[in-house]
Formats: sequence, C-alpha cells, structure tokens
Amino acid sequence: MRSTDLISLFMCVCLSCRHSVKLPRSKLIDIDLIIPVRKLASLFVLLVLTGCDPSPAVTVNGEVLAGKYVEPGGVAAFLGVPFAEPPVGELRWRAPQSLQSGLERRDASEFAAACMQSMRILDWYRYMAETFGASADYYADLKISEDCLYLNLWTPTLDDNAKLPVMVWIHGGSNRSGWSYENNYRGHVLARQGVVVVTVAYRQGVFGFLSHPELSGDEPVANFGLWDLIASLQWIRKNVETFGGDPDRVTLFGESAGGENILALMFAEQAAGLFHRGILQSTAGYGLSMPTLETEQQRGADLASALGLSGAETLAPLRLVPADKLLDVYEDTFADYYHSPAIDGQLLTGSTWENIQARKFADHEMIVGSNDHEWFDFIPKGASSDDVVLTASNHPRIGGDKALAIVAGETDRRRAIDRLVTADRFVCPSQNTAAHRTASGGNAWMYFFTRVREDEAGASLGAFHGAEYSYVFGVHDAYMTTNETDLELTAAMQKYWINFAATGNPNGDGVPDWPQFKASHFEVQELGDSVLTIPAIEPEMCASFEAWNAAQR
Repeated sequence: MRSTDLISLFMCVCLSCRHSVKLPRSKLIDIDLIIPVRKLASLFVLLVLTGCDPSPAVTVNGEVLAGKYVEPGGVAAFLGVPFAEPPVGELRWRAPQSLQSGLERRDASEFAAACMQSMRILDWYRYMAETFGASADYYADLKISEDCLYLNLWTPTLDDNAKLPVMVWIHGGSNRSGWSYENNYRGHVLARQGVVVVTVAYRQGVFGFLSHPELSGDEPVANFGLWDLIASLQWIRKNVETFGGDPDRVTLFGESAGGENILALMFAEQAAGLFHRGILQSTAGYGLSMPTLETEQQRGADLASALGLSGAETLAPLRLVPADKLLDVYEDTFADYYHSPAIDGQLLTGSTWENIQARKFADHEMIVGSNDHEWFDFIPKGASSDDVVLTASNHPRIGGDKALAIVAGETDRRRAIDRLVTADRFVCPSQNTAAHRTASGGNAWMYFFTRVREDEAGASLGAFHGAEYSYVFGVHDAYMTTNETDLELTAAMQKYWINFAATGNPNGDGVPDWPQFKASHFEVQELGDSVLTIPAIEPEMCASFEAWNAAQR
C-alpha cells in the first residue's frame, strides 16, 4: 500500500471519529510532517498516538457510551442505552428507579431486548412481508426480557453546543406489544437532516399497565409504562445536550397507543417541562374511555387467582413468578383487554378526553391526524351487508343509521365498514382534539394520510393503520414498492415533522402551506399522491360525533 493511501486512510478514520476524540489541528499537522507513513504498521502507531477510535464515544453519568456510526463520518448511533434500573424482582410494578449500575465503558452499538410481550406485532410484520410477496423471515425473531428499560439515539453531531431539536418516538402496539427499534423506527435518516432522534422502550401489558390491591402509598400504583416514559424523558432532558440536542425543544411523536400515551402525558403534572410538542398519529379516539384504579387493581387480583395464588397477600408471590409464565397466563386470561392508561389519582387525575373537552392543555403545540383505511385490513374479506348495518348500529357516536346512509354508496362492504370505524375511532376524535386545541388559543394542525403503494398488495391494504411510519422515518422496507411519488411524499412529511420539532410550526421552505385546524372552516393537509389542503373529511359523521359528545357533558 502506498504511503499516500495510508495517510488518506488514517485521515478518514480520524475524521470518522472526530466527535469522540478532540484532537488539535496542530497535532495533526505535526504528525503528518514528522512521521513517514510507509507501512501498514505505521498507521496503527498513529492511531495509538492520537487515541483515535473509529466509533463515537461520549461520557454520560460517569460512564463511557461507545456507539457506532451508521455510515462513515455520518450519523452516530447509541443503541441499548439504559435509562433506569432493570424493573425485575422487587422492582416489578414499581416506579422506574434511577440507574445505579454504571460501567466504566458500555457498549452501545446494539439494540437491547424488547420488553416482555406476545409476538402479535412481530406476526403482523411477517404477515405484511408475505402480503407483499416476501418471506416472513425478512423479520428476525424478537428477543424479549423484563430487563428492557433502554433507549436508542441517533445524532448527526456530538457538539454539545449544537442545540438541535429532539424528536422522541413512542411506539404503539395497544400498550401490550411493540418495541422501540422496529424496522421502520430507525432514526438515522431523520437525524441526518439535523435533529436528534430518540426511540424509547416502556413496559407493556401485565408489566406496565396493571395494578394490585396491595399497591398503595406514596409510590406509583399504576401506569408503570407511563412512568417509564417519564423516566426516559428525564434522562433525555439531563443528557441530550451531550448528543447535540436541545433539552428545551423536545417533541414527542407516536402512533396508535403511543400517541394515546403522549396525549395522556400532556395533562400529567409530572411530565411538565419534559417535552414541548406532540405529534399524534392515528390515535385520538383511544382516549375516549379509560379504566379506573379500582378496575386495574381488580385485574391484578384476578391475575393472582388465575395463577393459583390465594390468601390475604398475593403481590409478593406475583413478583416471584417467572416473567415468561406471568406473560403466558396473563395473555390467556385477558386476551381481549385493551390497555389504556388508567385514572390512578397520581399521574392521571382525570380522563384524557375530559381534559381535552375542558381545554386543560398546557403550551404544547400539536399535529394530529389519521390514515384513510385505518380499519380496512382488520375486516374479514367476506364481510356482508348485514355486517355493515351492524357496524353502523354499534357506532351511535357517528350517527348510527345516519352514518349507514352516508356509506350506502360504497360498493365494497369492507370499505363501508372501514369508513365507519375510521371515522368513529380516529378521524372525528382527532378533529375534536385539534379544534379544542386551537379554540383554547393554542396551535394545532391536522393531516389525513392517503398514500397507497402502487402494486397489488398495496391496493389490497389501502392506507392502512401504520402505513405512514415509513414516510415519517424515511425507512422503506425493501419488499414494498417505493417509487418517486413515495420518495417525494417522504421528503415532504419529514420536512413538516422536522419543521414542527424545530419551531412549533410545520410550515417552511420547500413544502406546501399547511393551515391550522381552526373554525370557521376546518382544513386538513392531505398527505398522499399529492400534498395539498382539503376540507375536513367525513363532515356529516363528525357533526354527529360532536352532537353526541356535547350531549355527554
């Protein structure tokens, strides 16, 4: 190898680690002048002399985190970073505890295990791969553990004076499954455009959204998954400057149950000041009903019975049950239970929906929206006209028989059912939330995602629940047809999301104007084959929803 090649290689390596080693320019010049690089061994001598390490490293809370570059000299990734002690043993069903088990040097180059859960989300991903003609093996097996309170961070700079906006992703999955590093949640593409991206884990299902009659006192008694999110935000506020982020510009964005959790935290005193903006994707209707602490405690008592535990005290024995057994019994016993945050009297003193109607918002700016075919893929292919009638009658909030008349022109019965459910659970509650946010003097924008992949599989799914992930993160699965229209929509959505994280307003150069969702003419931004402003959708069903909602107060 020529000496000039070695010098170039050396400089390339040193540039790739420019954030982890602060080497004076004069020192580089001196080395270049006084050491002849003629052999490969000389390169290693130089690396030793300069302390140059090809991986990014930072010191956080007294320990060195050794990450990796996603691409040479590009975005630095720190993966599997703990933000609390493992919630195991006596810490099961307790608030997340501050991390005490520091290391001199921690490998942060690989993702940690996901939180304990069934494989329902993994199975859904594998179903999606097969629908698009790929192998289910496209998605690797998921490693799960009760020791799961870790976060992942991507940053384009480790300059602690950079003050970049911070975007924190809260994954969905009905609060019983999902993980922080699903393929479409990788943050390197977003980070490359000038933001710090963080994805966080939180306890799921029986481990994160349960209570027990013996839980009482000053410590949290429920909503442990939400307490995990608060702990992660506290870690971010304390440490994100080290990664180039601005702790005073933190945006939470999340989908489905993740968005529901963000909405709940907007009204939680303990989360005040930890984040400043929220992007709620396909979520608002989930907050319409929330369990009480009493119902959560009863479920804990019922779980003890299902495990054969009896007597006056069952909490301690429950904490001794192996995590996999606890999960299996719980999933069998409460297979149909939906894990909304609970009104626990500590973190959440009232329901999210009541707080929205009372306009008890803080200063959070908000983007909220939904997809065109949220429910389509969950509807059996053999749906009948009777199923359409039954669906309408089961959804009085959007008008019942009136809603049935609105979808009467749909020739596809599945599409008729989908419109009804999407309006009831997503579109109309989202419009209500955005309207109350702006009516209270705040700022809110609303979107409607309509893009369908241009192939047979895409047409069979529509703009499904979760379809927008790929566009927000700019990470498109290889098995999906992705053309120029998809790439243009990706660029537009990322600009909107990043603009919002940076300034509290999605508008800026290079994207069509997006008006706020305000009376007297409510407008939304369609994100689809084109990006343009349209009137609020499903106006008749949403008018019925508003009438129903007013009658409840």
